[in-house]
Amino acid sequence: MPYCPACKSEYHPGVGRCPDCDRPLLNGSPPEPPAPPPLPHAPRGILYDPAEAEIVGAALSEAGIPTFIRRQGPITGELGRVTDGITDDYAVILVREDRLPEAKRILDDIQSGPIEWPPGMEPDDEEDAL
Repeated sequence: MPYCPACKSEYHPGVGRCPDCDRPLLNGSPPEPPAPPPLPHAPRGILYDPAEAEIVGAALSEAGIPTFIRRQGPITGELGRVTDGITDDYAVILVREDRLPEAKRILDDIQSGPIEWPPGMEPDDEEDAL
């Protein structure tokens, strides 16, 4: 079946030019388009409570690392963002594979660094600080 080399439209035998592109048709079928490249995301990120995932995602975003947060569990919508460990919900943070080492370094720095409390927001005792 003839096809247009410009727009890849196929035509019935006997048609000689593409009515849209005004180009001569080629015999055969148009070539298959190339397969899209695979998405450059790591298969899984670290599991977090959904509320914690929002904070970690914001920290990575602030560092210029794009993230995608996928929530899992029975609670959906806005309530699913603030379960704070009271349900079995969790979130997976996906990061582009080429940015994954940098994201892991930032997360390690966040987890090992001191907590800086805003003025007036300091916990009353050490147990609350954890």
